[in-house]
Amino acid sequence: MILHRSERLPIDVGPENRANVAPEQNAQAIGESVPSRDLIRIARLPIHFFTAAVALFGLGVAAAPWVVGDLVDFFYQPRILAVTHTFTLGWITSAIMGVMYRVVPALTKRPLRFPRLARWQFGLFLFSATGLITHMLIGVWAPTWMAAAVIVLSAVFFAVNMLYCLGPFWHKSPAETGMCMSVLFLPLAATLGMLLALDKSLGFLSGNVISNLASHAHLAALGWVSLTICAVSYRMAPAFLLSELTLPRVAIWQLYGLATGVAGLGLSLLGLIPGPSIWSIVILSALLTYVGILSTLVRNRRIPIDWTMRHAMSGVVCLLLSVGLGFSLLWIDPDSVLGNRVAGAYGVLGLLGWVTNLIIGMSYKLFPGFVVGVRERRGWPKLAIAELSLFRCRPVVFFLLNAGVLTLAGGLIAAQVTVAWLGTLMIALGGLIYVVVMTRTLSYAYRSSVPRAADDPFRILSGDL
Repeated sequence: MILHRSERLPIDVGPENRANVAPEQNAQAIGESVPSRDLIRIARLPIHFFTAAVALFGLGVAAAPWVVGDLVDFFYQPRILAVTHTFTLGWITSAIMGVMYRVVPALTKRPLRFPRLARWQFGLFLFSATGLITHMLIGVWAPTWMAAAVIVLSAVFFAVNMLYCLGPFWHKSPAETGMCMSVLFLPLAATLGMLLALDKSLGFLSGNVISNLASHAHLAALGWVSLTICAVSYRMAPAFLLSELTLPRVAIWQLYGLATGVAGLGLSLLGLIPGPSIWSIVILSALLTYVGILSTLVRNRRIPIDWTMRHAMSGVVCLLLSVGLGFSLLWIDPDSVLGNRVAGAYGVLGLLGWVTNLIIGMSYKLFPGFVVGVRERRGWPKLAIAELSLFRCRPVVFFLLNAGVLTLAGGLIAAQVTVAWLGTLMIALGGLIYVVVMTRTLSYAYRSSVPRAADDPFRILSGDL
């Protein structure tokens, strides 16, 4: 795949560039007319989402070893659903919303149309997501669908602000186009999830329960999460890699193809249209195109591979493995014993291998930069990005996460509970180390103090190393 030279992608959204500019310059991205107190609140909003995401990720990895036996037996159980939504809603969706609240206004140079609504949206989302997870855990369905209804409302609030910023850039660039489509999938996936929970009480949905659940899962995991990741990485990867090449026009069509395939697969799994195999092939083609574009950017980089890109490349490997298992489910009955094991491994590779690797990798670049920006708006002592990062922990987190994901997936397919349990222990250990490290980083957005190493009047402030 050949990338053509064109106008350079702006890299001012990278933490090395955007997060260290003066507060009055950053204010242009979110509206100069907003009072200074509201500017601080808006700047902290992504940090609130990241803090919630990291906390719930820690809860999810800590709980995983206790439910692995249930996952080997059958994936459709209350405790498995609760842990799964701890990752999908608590960790992944919270982190993506936080990134978009910071990146989208900066990219589009359009302020959030309803900043107060955005703050309400965070409260509603966190309240409803934790409520849904709690009631799924105990298997009480009436409060579960009520919490899901609030999640739908929160998703609509989020989409309103995002579409106001992204709408004018539809089809003009891959990043904005992809995110514009992905925020439409979020309320769709949330609404279907609410209906599935309501169906537990009223029993009004037709079709197979597993197929309906699969439709909800794919609208969320591929339509909302993966489409957003593809779009954001198209903006971030050239900046992080300092690539001399820019994106080809096919990148935007890759996003259209993925969105079309996900919509078609979702409808076909609900029994509304035929051809799940055809839509799966469309999705596979779109994802392979994405891998090709990303690999070309990596080959033409001007900087060494760091831990961010190592996580990204490992995520791509897990994505390819997950896609292979997903395709096998077209011929393996998910209700069968083998189908249950494959479906479990498919979810693990997708959520913990592909998506979690991408989020952790990007968080190393983005989270410290966002914290620096908040501190500057508050007028607190300045910190360099490197002073907020603990680099020595990154190899340990990388190894434990990826070794654990592969071990867990292999144990599920082979129906070896001990092997799968060992995988969850490695994931839990690596995940909790990441949680401790990132909690330390994010805490400096809420306190004026500085790390001990930074408490030196003769130190030199510099960018991330």
